[in-house]
Amino acid sequence: MSNSSNVRVLSWNVASAVGYSFVLTIVTFIVSVIVKAFYPPSTIGAAPLLDLFTSPAVGIVQLIILGLMLAFTWPITAVRNELRNARSVALYTTVGYLFFSLLPYAFPGAVSEYPQAFYGLLIASNVLNGALAGVLAYKLNV
Repeated sequence: MSNSSNVRVLSWNVASAVGYSFVLTIVTFIVSVIVKAFYPPSTIGAAPLLDLFTSPAVGIVQLIILGLMLAFTWPITAVRNELRNARSVALYTTVGYLFFSLLPYAFPGAVSEYPQAFYGLLIASNVLNGALAGVLAYKLNV
């Protein structure tokens, strides 16, 4: 493989991981809204680990959905061996999302007083998660 080909694979991994991280954020938020509709005492959030402690119903459902999304990408190599990077990107992005999704909630005033700071931290956490997951998928191809 040439050097430009390696850079191309790395850039595709990072770009797809950032996009997948945003998809995970949107899905977890939608799941929390749906759970809130059926179980009103729950909270709306996009951090599965935090929601597991603040509102266990939401956290458990979010973790199940994340596990199902990860399981959906697992049989990809049975279809095409060239798509092995997609499985690695999904694995590292999902695991990283569990921890990077806590970043916007690390600043207590960001959620209630300064919503623009919360949205900025949410975007930054997704970009950081995607960058780290893309590099890990490139270096440690599962």
